[in-house]
Amino acid sequence: MSFLEPLFLLGLLGAALPLLVHLINRRKATKRSFPALKMLLESNKRVARSVKVRQWFLMALRVLAILMLALALAKPFILSDAGVAAGERLPTAVVLVVDTSGSMTHGEWWDRASDQISDELEKLRPWDEVALVTTTQRDIPERLTDNHAKIKTAAKSLAPEAHTGDLKQALQSAADVLATSQLPSRKIVLVSDLSANNRAGIAPEIPYPIELEQVRDKKEAAPDNLAITGVQYEQDATEEATWQIEAKVKNQSKEAREDVDIQLTFDGEPLSSGRIERIGPGEEVIHIFRHRQTTSGTFSAAVELSEEDDYALDDRFSFVFRTRSKIMVLIVNGEAASIAYDDEAFFLTRALNPEQRSDSGLIPTTITPEGLANKNLSEYDVIILANVPRIPNAMSAKLERYVRDGGGLMITSGDQLDVEAYNQTLVGLLPKPLRGLKELAKRDDPDAPVKITRFGASNHNHPVFRAFSTMGGSTLQSAQVYSYMLLEPGDPALSTTLLSYKDNAPALLERQLGRGRVLLLTTSIDFEWSDFPIRSAYLPMMQRTTQYLARRATSVGDSRYEVGGKVTLETSGIIEERAIIKGPQGSEEPARYVLEPLDGQVVFTPPEPGVYQVWSGEDSNGEPPIEDLTFAVNAAQSESDLTGMDIEAFEQWIAPKAREDGSAGVVASGQTRERRVNIWPTLLFLVTLALLAETILGTRRSVLLRLWRMITRQRLEA
Repeated sequence: MSFLEPLFLLGLLGAALPLLVHLINRRKATKRSFPALKMLLESNKRVARSVKVRQWFLMALRVLAILMLALALAKPFILSDAGVAAGERLPTAVVLVVDTSGSMTHGEWWDRASDQISDELEKLRPWDEVALVTTTQRDIPERLTDNHAKIKTAAKSLAPEAHTGDLKQALQSAADVLATSQLPSRKIVLVSDLSANNRAGIAPEIPYPIELEQVRDKKEAAPDNLAITGVQYEQDATEEATWQIEAKVKNQSKEAREDVDIQLTFDGEPLSSGRIERIGPGEEVIHIFRHRQTTSGTFSAAVELSEEDDYALDDRFSFVFRTRSKIMVLIVNGEAASIAYDDEAFFLTRALNPEQRSDSGLIPTTITPEGLANKNLSEYDVIILANVPRIPNAMSAKLERYVRDGGGLMITSGDQLDVEAYNQTLVGLLPKPLRGLKELAKRDDPDAPVKITRFGASNHNHPVFRAFSTMGGSTLQSAQVYSYMLLEPGDPALSTTLLSYKDNAPALLERQLGRGRVLLLTTSIDFEWSDFPIRSAYLPMMQRTTQYLARRATSVGDSRYEVGGKVTLETSGIIEERAIIKGPQGSEEPARYVLEPLDGQVVFTPPEPGVYQVWSGEDSNGEPPIEDLTFAVNAAQSESDLTGMDIEAFEQWIAPKAREDGSAGVVASGQTRERRVNIWPTLLFLVTLALLAETILGTRRSVLLRLWRMITRQRLEA
């Protein structure tokens, strides 16, 4: 038992007053013999005994009345989980918060949620008000109403969505709705799986009680789940028209999974399948598909688990597979010459496009350094700086942005190259700073075969050199190198040496920058510093290097979209009036959305996963979609973590003042909130009864009889 006003307990001392009064009023009679009154004395003794008992009752009632009055003024109460609190008998405002995030699609969780929602709505009394709030902010009434049928209809239309919900925002919205109510009792009922993605962020302070209905069983704290978390593809530089497609699979379970089968589909048709032998708990592994695609275009593709688990939204990962029949190469010729063999770009242009055909897979365009400033770099997949003397600061910044956005850049050395200028203007692009020329021998030197060096060790696992590890690949080491550029040590974390000379000096280095790559060749690509251009390895190496640098031969840098997120499409010059978006592709009746561009952009919020296609204007005339605007959308990955959130964590979501007075808190499903049951009203009632009894006992019997006769006579007369 506890007391709201414990100081009033001092009033318990007043219980001694009736006893003191009783003792003071006691009289000690003087004994005197008087025989004549002996009979009367015997009669008085019998009357005295009854009076004495009566006086004891009076004293007890007076003591009890004072005790109970003092206790009542102290306002005692107890906490009980039984019965119905007074507040629950009053009209109540209820806000039903429903978790409609993607994780609720797991197993039977949504079915349980639907039952719990129906049960809560059935508990409502006609005078109660109710509102409905969801974590995904669906278009439902969020105002309190006594029209329960309207809320029941809205609740039946609810369904979980394939993206993350904002539970904290939903609870805050519920608190805001309750703040508008004038009813004396208010509460929030939360129906959720309490998955782990709700842990992040700053918790709101809710000043109202939260009754929690969990849809998961206690033993389902961490349900088993496999998720495909990503897909990336890249063109294989060693084999024509072949791509490597990497699929990432993560085990969200606490137990290892074995023999996991996955498959690759194109336009809904299965192409190939694979098996992952084992995935440890919490581990993410990569499975590689090798896919040969001889036709160019844009394809709707996906990697999916062969057998769906209880959470199917992350069992499939959609992506757009794009192939390009042409790779546009911009060659900046730093030493143009009228004699073909003396021209810096002569051998390179013929290696990339030997037959000089316009339908070739590699289309080189040669310009002078002066013409680089006027070029739109985004039109080219690869830029090669071939013995260019120097690059202005403005152009170096433009090149750096180009690479960071996914472009490929190759820098080759030569006698025109200004070492100091490169180290100053291209410091953000060079794999290592340049030191200077190292000349081993002149071409016409009779001792050149002894003085020169050759290409030595290479990274055979790299896409550029994978073909040279096979039979006949030794032709790369047969090239004679007369001169090359020395390099400063630099930061080893910025670059990787792909090819070295026999004397261990680096020949080809790579630097990753943003979504693009930079390659530095320390010798020339013409016939001046080596005889490499006339070796049989020159053509495949130049082609593979260019294909490796081409940003359009890979999915690296492609935007990844999730359901519920914003998709921004750049439509300037493509769509002027209306954009028609259809998706997801593969469904029987793809949804159709009509949007108007604003400032050259179309902003779209995809409602479900899959591949979406875009048309300009009406698409009823059979025109093909705009391939460059095709995009893929997947379920939110944060929803794949089905680990449960501790109920105790909700205590921090309750306002401190509400926690102190006990008016708010969190009650888990299947539990009853401890209610404060006030005892003092009962004590006041007992005080009233005690005083009434004391009054009756303290009244003379004759007065009571007279009063009784008056009451009975009145009844008879009535």
